[in-house]
Amino acid sequence: MSTEKKSPSTRILSIQSHVVSGYVGNRAATFPLQLLGHEVDVINTVQLSNHTGYNTFRGERFPASHILELFRGLQDNRLNDYSHLLVGYIGNSENIKAVEHIARELKPSMFVLDPVLGDDNTLYVPEELIAMYRDVLCPLADLVTPNQFEAELLTETKITSLSSAQLACDKLHKLGISRVVITSSVLSEKDALYLVGSELSSGGHKHQFYIKFSRLDGYFTGSGDFFAALTVARFIEAGSLARACELAMATMAGVMQETLRFQRQTGVVAPKDLKRGSRDADMVKGFELRIVPAQRLITKPELEFDAVTLPLL
Repeated sequence: MSTEKKSPSTRILSIQSHVVSGYVGNRAATFPLQLLGHEVDVINTVQLSNHTGYNTFRGERFPASHILELFRGLQDNRLNDYSHLLVGYIGNSENIKAVEHIARELKPSMFVLDPVLGDDNTLYVPEELIAMYRDVLCPLADLVTPNQFEAELLTETKITSLSSAQLACDKLHKLGISRVVITSSVLSEKDALYLVGSELSSGGHKHQFYIKFSRLDGYFTGSGDFFAALTVARFIEAGSLARACELAMATMAGVMQETLRFQRQTGVVAPKDLKRGSRDADMVKGFELRIVPAQRLITKPELEFDAVTLPLL
């Protein structure tokens, strides 16, 4: 598998959450992007002691004024020459408007939006943000990376098959988004997940594909943030969404397998049907993504995945 690194040719502004300990948001995104040769600056939408998968956390959620003040400082010093914009957790409607302002000011060559709304049929944010993502940010984005639940919310389409995932992709294309990756969908098989991607060229040609991968038992956080960052880096390198997803998935799967092996070594395993409020901190800590110890898998993935082309609907 060829994973030759290129010299830095991009400057990426990443706007998402930050934790002091652990790997979600900017903590999960910055290191892989830098390791793959890209300059990354960050604006944090929140700063917490740890991610919210622990039973307790402390910290602060930043208002839109804080985000815009930081951006104005970049503008004042002509530091805002970013080629790419990566956006993850935003958290409230005011911050969505702040990100909209930044996206319109930057006019990046690529705006990648991970619409962090929730997972496993649970919203993490106010319900009003669904429409704001769909109507305000999605039309500005060049690539979106929702999970199954988020794609269903944005498109009002229940995803139960590859064809319904394709339909959801088509609805997102109609918002003006040229590239869509639904990162993980549970379809008919309990032990497998599906990534479904769709790329629409400027000439109107559409390529849709899927990647099937194993579903791991356990409690993982930050995987979506990590995957979005990997996809940005690999797309810059490959120029093909399908190839970018193959490489990103190879790293993602390898790191998650290493994380699961490490967690089992801790002796504090995750019980079935784990509920919020019953999560042992040592168990959750064991599931923090092993991004730094497994960094070799970022530059040279050991697994291989093939994107399978789907017939168009």
